[in-house]
Amino acid sequence: MKFDLHTFLRKYAAKKSDPFAASKFLETFPLGSKAHKQELQDIIDKKIESKDSNDLDLYLSLAWRDGLDESYKPIFKQLVLATWHDYHEDIVDYIRDLKDESFVEDLYKIATTEFPYRKYDDENESTLRKCVHAFKELNSTLSLEKIRLLEATENMNVKYVLEMYH
Repeated sequence: MKFDLHTFLRKYAAKKSDPFAASKFLETFPLGSKAHKQELQDIIDKKIESKDSNDLDLYLSLAWRDGLDESYKPIFKQLVLATWHDYHEDIVDYIRDLKDESFVEDLYKIATTEFPYRKYDDENESTLRKCVHAFKELNSTLSLEKIRLLEATENMNVKYVLEMYH
């Protein structure tokens, strides 16, 4: 039986009022098949075009489950610094998986700009920490320079993340 994205989305919508049930249902989406890549990219592109953040997190999560690859870079380039959505922390994670140096300046801007990119960070600054992890994993001259600049701020969360790598 072939997996149908639109049937899945209808069933998800019916479960959405119960976050636990919706979360469990999301886990039934096939991992890594890339079978729905074009459909998901088209949906996300429409969201970007209309600046519609409603369910953007769902479609990004499904894209991750389906299997992110290089073809998603233009989508993330449009989303990474966009201020019409609040999913920067998640997007940093997805970009980290892509390991692409073209995002270093964007990640640095997120790491150093609390509003609007890190407005939901608490004292642990999870989005900032994820940026530091992305820089470390990229391990390029430019990303290591951004780490040095962040270290110079003497931010405890930057220091904490870097200690994990020593």
